[in-house]
Parts: sequence; C-alpha cells; structure tokens
Amino acid sequence: MKFAFAFLAVAAAATVTHALTVTSTTTIKGCSTQELQTFLATPTNWPSIVASSFGAEEADVDPKSPRSKINPIDRPLKKGERVKEVFGLPPVLPLYVTWTCQQNTVRKPKKVKGVNNSGGGGNLEFFSAEGLGGIAENCRMRFDITSAGDAETTVDMTVELDPVSFIGNLAGPVLKVDNDLALKVLLPLALKKKIE
Repeated sequence: MKFAFAFLAVAAAATVTHALTVTSTTTIKGCSTQELQTFLATPTNWPSIVASSFGAEEADVDPKSPRSKINPIDRPLKKGERVKEVFGLPPVLPLYVTWTCQQNTVRKPKKVKGVNNSGGGGNLEFFSAEGLGGIAENCRMRFDITSAGDAETTVDMTVELDPVSFIGNLAGPVLKVDNDLALKVLLPLALKKKIE
C-alpha cells in the first residue's frame, strides 16, 4: 500500500501541468519564417502586436546567473537574455513581467532535389517564474513558426501560466481574445508596415 501511494505521489509530481493554457494560430502571407521569427524575438515590436503590452524595458541583471548582463531589447533576444514587459495602465497601474528567452532556434529548410526549398521555421520560448506579481506565476510564451508554402508562414502561439489569484483564474478568455487579436490582426498589420 505504501508503494502505491509513493508511486502516485511521484507520478503526480512528474506530470505537473500549467493550470491555464491558451493557443492561437495564424498564417501570414508575404513573410518568410526568418522575418517572422526575427520580428517576434525583438521585444520592442511586442507593443505593436499585443493590445495589453505597453512597452519593453531592459531587465535587471539576473541574480541567479553570475555572468548575466543587461542586453539590448531592440534586436532579437538570444537564449538567456531578459526583458521587462510593461502591462496594465501605466503610470497609474504599471504591471511588469520579466521574461527570459529560453529558446530561439531556427530550423533550416529541407532541400529536395527538383523542388523549391520547403519547410524551415523556428521556435521561440520565453519564461517568467515570477510572472505577473500576485496574479500569475510560471508564465510561458511559445511560438512555433513553420513555412506554409509559397510566401506564407504559420505561427502557433501557446501561453501557459499558473494563476495565483481570482483575477489570474479569470485570465483565460481575456488572454484568448488578446492573443487572437495579436496574431490574426495586429501582427499582419505590423509586419506590413515594417516591410513597406
């Protein structure tokens, strides 16, 4: 009997999931996978595509990493670099999330003889253990970017978080609307302006 309880405890600990997961997907025309990944990995672009984001600031040095330094936020973040994103209603009610880039990898297209190069893409991942103070913690944003054919790129955005308050528990529908608006409306507009 003790073995069964111990096994269940280990199994429960091994299958930790986020309490809230929201996914949004869109296909962007006229944009390569590399252009899209570069745009999404650059924090100063975030306020132009996320209605709830008011800005990006340089983050303090990570006290857990002795070799960390303040990095620029007007270029794509590399693995381990940090940024502070501003939400809320600044200056009355500024809210901050400090993100650490956990992944910024590019997948090369597969070369097929006699066929245009297809595939390719990349993965971006940002994480914040502290999350949004008093509302959510263990926040994660993931972008999976893939080629969808001739001059089309698909991006899947997944946001995960652990709510720690009543407001955090209500975040699902608001995040879904905010993320769908970001990917399906504001991202194509921002990319069009950037390309023109």
